[in-house]
Amino acid sequence: MPIRSRENGNIVILDIEGNVDINSSDIIEIVGYFLGLGKLNFIFNFENVNMIDYSGLSVLAIAYKNIINHKGRAALLRVGPQVLELFKVVKLENVFEAYPDEQTALDSFYRESAFSAPLRRKFKRLDINLKVKYWLVGNQRRPKIFEGHIHNLSAAGLYIFSKFTFPINSLLEIELNLPGQVKLTDITVRVIWLADNQLQPHFYPGMGVAFVNLPQEKESSIIDFIDKNITRRSD
Repeated sequence: MPIRSRENGNIVILDIEGNVDINSSDIIEIVGYFLGLGKLNFIFNFENVNMIDYSGLSVLAIAYKNIINHKGRAALLRVGPQVLELFKVVKLENVFEAYPDEQTALDSFYRESAFSAPLRRKFKRLDINLKVKYWLVGNQRRPKIFEGHIHNLSAAGLYIFSKFTFPINSLLEIELNLPGQVKLTDITVRVIWLADNQLQPHFYPGMGVAFVNLPQEKESSIIDFIDKNITRRSD
């Protein structure tokens, strides 16, 4: 994963290429190097990033926390739709500032009150409090069932607030009732993010999960439920 660094005044711009995944620890090292030089402001340019997975999110979170611990700031540039979906599921869309072009991102560092551009979403997201049951996928005849609360729901995934979490990449089965609709069962999700107490204190502990091969009829049920409830709230 090539990373090219350049500077604009007191801002370090990191042009990242390829995939951001478990092999992307160079991001952490480069950020640490510039922090050691007293550089506190960073822009991560995602224009040439093909994809980012859950391990890549963890890499970004570590780099971001290091910047924040040094009283610095970070912004994202030209973030693609796949990354936006991950940020939405794990409730990081309000943590990172994101900008569509480089000049706007640069200007944000020189304003007294920085403007954080909203991350666009492919799927609508509904903030809602619903109970959910979940258990680890495996060969157990009687798996241990856990309960938590959903804090947001989209057709891409959901966020489960609960002290009972599983490691990243774990496969879970979930069961939930959407008010006014049939109970949704036999839904497989993958853990893609564990809440960080420093980045997400209001949502800790918990985990972001993404749907795995969600059947079309269940996806349609979720989308219809979200559309109806968003419309009611806007009214």
